[in-house]
Parts: sequence; structure tokens; C-alpha cells
Amino acid sequence: MTEHESDQLVRHGLDTTNQFAQKLRHDPAAIGGARDAHYALQTSVGRTRDVASEQRVNLASASSGSTTDRATATSQSLEKEVQDLLDESAEIEKAVTEAAEALHVGEIKNDQVRDQIVKEIAASMKALAAVKSIQPPESRAAASRDILMKLQTKISQLTGQAATFSEQTINDLTAIGTRLGGEEQTTSSSSASSTKVGSSFNSSSGYSGGSDGGGGGGGGGGAVHKPRLPVAIPPQPGSGVAINLPGGKQVMAPNETAAKAVRAALSQLGVPYVWGGTARGVGLDCSGLVMTSYQDAGMQLPRTAAQQTVGAEVPSIDQLLPGDLVVWSGHVAMVIGDGQMVEAGDPVQISKIRTTNAGQSFIGFYRPTG
Repeated sequence: MTEHESDQLVRHGLDTTNQFAQKLRHDPAAIGGARDAHYALQTSVGRTRDVASEQRVNLASASSGSTTDRATATSQSLEKEVQDLLDESAEIEKAVTEAAEALHVGEIKNDQVRDQIVKEIAASMKALAAVKSIQPPESRAAASRDILMKLQTKISQLTGQAATFSEQTINDLTAIGTRLGGEEQTTSSSSASSTKVGSSFNSSSGYSGGSDGGGGGGGGGGAVHKPRLPVAIPPQPGSGVAINLPGGKQVMAPNETAAKAVRAALSQLGVPYVWGGTARGVGLDCSGLVMTSYQDAGMQLPRTAAQQTVGAEVPSIDQLLPGDLVVWSGHVAMVIGDGQMVEAGDPVQISKIRTTNAGQSFIGFYRPTG
């Protein structure tokens, strides 16, 4: 491998993490200044509130009558407005602190992935140098290919981790901004209530949201943007491709690509959950399972869960078909039919279709194949 080729390998290997580093870049000094400014504002305004309160008490004790009543009422109203301002400022200060921490953690995780990629590339180049001594010479090309293929797989796994870390950071920041903006946000415990979804997702009679599932993808709730895509066209009578589910039931996928993707996903049942994992048979996260399964079917999907809202939108639960995706702000699962879906829990497993997932925002149902 020439020096130019080595440089190319390092640059391409770090492209993804460098892009995420740009997204996570921030100015700690400016953030600290904003936080300190809000603290100073709270101190100053708090003194104003205390002075107003003292003057109202003195006025009430020194006089009486309708004029005094109006004055004390005005003072109380002013004190309430000041207190509201203080509360809002405290929320902003807290949000700034949380945002700074989220960005800092995201930067650290991304830098760790970048360092690991550099180490993997360095170790692989050392191994490639050692290949030159392999005898017979005709075995060297095969050994080199094996080293490079393993390196490519490792880099893919690591960039997947970086993508997941970046998505989690963005989701955390979105949740902070949503809370600060006063928008309603769904929260959840181990026995969560159903996530609020648009009316188009509630047309199926007899559907129960079910319990929150395992399976990561990271990230919390917060505001999510629903892509505007064409509505999926129902398959024509007599069309479709048969799939045999693990329980023995046969279902019909809308096309061969969807059928292949479902079969590929089901072949990973029992594979452990690995954050950022894209290594089939070794470790997968939720979007890694979906991406690699569709990749095996000949279709390339984006890496992260919230980006896998592609193809066409399925307007309601009762229109879901095998191969369709159920997407949240930080998780994704693939419909396999018979009211079930496959997802990267720990391990990859089959679950009932649901619209709740650990308090994350439900985005919708999508058919990648249109």
C-alpha cells in the first residue's frame, strides 16, 4: 500500500466522525457566559421582587381604603410577573447547562470512536506490511484482501456507533428545546402510557399500543419532524410474495425486496444488541438491523432510525405489510406480518406491533419500497 493510498484510507475512514464533530462543535466559553448571565439576571430581578414585596407590606400596614387595595393588588401582580420571569430564567439556565453537558458528552464519545478508527487503520497497515513476507507470493493478495475486508467491517461498525452517538445527542438537545418551548412532551416509565400520534395512525379497530419495548437506538423523546411522503399504494389483488414466519404462518409481502428484507431480519433473531452495531450475526442496534437487512435485499437505507422514514407513508396500522418500518425518534422496527415486528432488543426478537417506545416520539409507519 502506497503512502497516498494510506492517506486516502485514513481520510475516508474518518469522514463520518469528522462530519459529526462539526455538528457537535460548540463554544464552551459562550455557553458559560450565557449561563452566568442568567444567574446574574435572577439575582438582580430577585432583589427587585423582594423590594416590591416589602413595599407592598409597608403600604398595607400604613394605610387602608380602595386606593391602597388597588396599589397592593398591582404590586402583587407585579411580583407574580417578576416571579414568572425568574422561573423562566432558571429554566433557561438549566437548559443551557444540560445542552452544554449533552454536547460535551457527544464530543467525547465521537472523539473516542475517531481514535479507535485510527488505531484500527494503523494496525491494519502494519499487518499489510507483514504480508510482504508471506510465502508463496501468490498468497499475499488473498491475505491483503482479508485484512482490508476486516478493516472495512470494523470501520463500518465504528462509524455506526458515531452515528448513533450523534443522533442521541441531537435527540437530547431537541428534548431540551421542546421542554424550554413549553410544548407538550410525552414521558414514560416502565409501564408507559400510549404515545400521542396523529389521527391517521388510530384508525385500526381493536389495536392496543402494548408495552414499551426493548431495543435501543438511543435518544429520548422531543419534537420530531414528520416527513411528507406519498401514501403507500395498497397491493393489487393476487400480487405479493409469500413469507413463512417462525411460528409457521404464511404472510404476503408487497414485493420481493420487502420479502427478502424480512427474511434477512428474521435470520438475525437471537443476535445480541450492540450500540451502533452493524455486524450481522455478531451485534446489531435497531437501525443497524433494518439497514443491513434491506442492504441484503438490494436496497440501501440511511444509517439512523429517524432517517429511515423513506419510501411512502403507511396511513394506518391496519394497512401495514411485511417489510414496513415502525419509526420513533430514536428507534425503528420492521413489520413481519401477523401483527408482529422484528426489532433489535437484547437480543434481536419478535414483538407485537406498538407505537410506544420508552417515551420516545412516535414518527410513523413507512414502506421503503413505496
